[in-house]
Amino acid sequence: MRFKGLDLNLLVVLDALLAERNLTAAARRINLSQPAMSSAVARLRDFFGDELFSMSGRERILTS
Repeated sequence: MRFKGLDLNLLVVLDALLAERNLTAAARRINLSQPAMSSAVARLRDFFGDELFSMSGRERILTS
């Protein structure tokens, strides 16, 4: 997999989501608005061509 063109700030978003498992809490953790966080997650999904997370109640779980 090539990472050319990947905005490294998106890795901060991914790390926060993995730690918090909740979009709003992850956004708060890295001082982003919830809409900006949603946009960043959409960009991650597009880059990797995968949903990345599934919902389990209010938590986001990393897909396999």
